[in-house]
Amino acid sequence: MIDKINLLKDEYNLYAKHLKLTNVGINGQKRLKKSKVLIIGAGGLGCPAMLYLVASGIGYIGIVDDDYIDISNLNRQIIYNINNINTHKLITAKNNLVNLNPYCKIVLHKYKLNDYNALEIMQYYNIIIDATDNFKTRYIIDINCYKLHKLHIYGAVQEFNGQLAVFNYKNYMRYSYIYNKDIINLSYNNCDYNGILGITTGNIGILQATETIKIILGIGNIIYKQLLIYNLLNLSIKKITFYIRPQNIVKINIRKKNINSQLFVSKSDLINLTKNYIFIDIRNNYEFRKNYIEYFINIPLNKFKTKKTITFIKNKSENNIFIIYCNTTYRSLTISKILNNHNINHLIIKVN
Repeated sequence: MIDKINLLKDEYNLYAKHLKLTNVGINGQKRLKKSKVLIIGAGGLGCPAMLYLVASGIGYIGIVDDDYIDISNLNRQIIYNINNINTHKLITAKNNLVNLNPYCKIVLHKYKLNDYNALEIMQYYNIIIDATDNFKTRYIIDINCYKLHKLHIYGAVQEFNGQLAVFNYKNYMRYSYIYNKDIINLSYNNCDYNGILGITTGNIGILQATETIKIILGIGNIIYKQLLIYNLLNLSIKKITFYIRPQNIVKINIRKKNINSQLFVSKSDLINLTKNYIFIDIRNNYEFRKNYIEYFINIPLNKFKTKKTITFIKNKSENNIFIIYCNTTYRSLTISKILNNHNINHLIIKVN
């Protein structure tokens, strides 16, 4: 709860310009202070992202990297300087970040992210920023963000072009939905092979930080259904919109003509879904996180008592039928009664 988060006197002065903003204010600044963000990669994308996130007042920032500073890094990795050559990136980054904002706790993970440590590291953070430069690590991030139900802020650069997207937001797109692992050369995609103008990484890194802050504050439009492609030379921004096709999600075998006459549906019948179904998991948040079911949105039972939830469901009910899931039937029946009172079509997944 943000009510338990307190700002120190010096923090009021440090974030004075934030506090004047209607969309931030004291409560917004407390949200930032409460948040935990993990930046994977302390290079060209990670450096500008961490600088602006620390300056904005994020309470906890984790950084994953196992590399040392080389002179060739300095054209884009702006948190380091010529005196830091051959020192560990994480140590130098932390020293500079603490000088920028001593009220942000910096947690260092001196490892190369891999299949064995990713889950352990990532589980403690709310938002994961992918600031890496190779496909192999991106897929590790993708898989574990999906397993942990974590928001994934993706960024990538090549020469004068950059890309940005938000994955796992509202159970929508994943990185692997756009970039098929089976058709991509995993070895040929990093700064060792390709040239890069430093300001390109700066632009994308700042945009990653921007999306992170917008998500925490709950403001603005989040790029979660689109891939933003930015070209530095002509200052063009192109957005490619992606749609999840029903055959790639979950499928349920129910004849439409019988939809209102059948209350329960077997969990094993998940085939042939049409786009007119919305899946809702009514378990508590901790139950949902512990045993996440793909493509279900989590609205706990107690939320159905609020006007906001009922309004949301009513707005979606005109052309959709809701599929309710819980591991206990009595909770599903409680929700069913509420939905019936509002004449909302729905089904309950039968629990064995």
